[in-house]
Amino acid sequence: MTRISAFGISATLPDHWEARIFRHEGGEPTLHAATFPLPPSDGEFGSRATQRMPAGGLFLSLTEYRIGEGIEVTGGLFGNPMPRTLAGEHFSSRSLLQARAGQRGLQRFFSDAGRAFCLYVVVADGAAQGRRLEAVSDVLSSLDIRPERV
Repeated sequence: MTRISAFGISATLPDHWEARIFRHEGGEPTLHAATFPLPPSDGEFGSRATQRMPAGGLFLSLTEYRIGEGIEVTGGLFGNPMPRTLAGEHFSSRSLLQARAGQRGLQRFFSDAGRAFCLYVVVADGAAQGRRLEAVSDVLSSLDIRPERV
């Protein structure tokens, strides 16, 4: 297990996962985690990573949205609590940023510690889906978000 932490976001990842927390210039923090090697740079929702995702792979993005300009943490789209567990029936090919054969996705908007986020998870068809979803649920359970970015 490996702990990753930056910008007030931290999570524990299973062995052999790759992860990074980054912030594009002028943007908000994003966590990428995957069961396969991540590209050196990518957009917030990992279109490069998901393009090269192998069969049986899993990709997770947690990206923050700036509060204000219609984005509030007390209601609306971001008024939900952070998801801690995921199940196969939560995933759909219609939830993908870019539709790709053999992939299904999930999007959840939520707020935690006064901050607004979108969780985006993509799974590629392959063996051991149940174990992969247990592993991503473990990552979500370990997720700690601080009120102020560090």
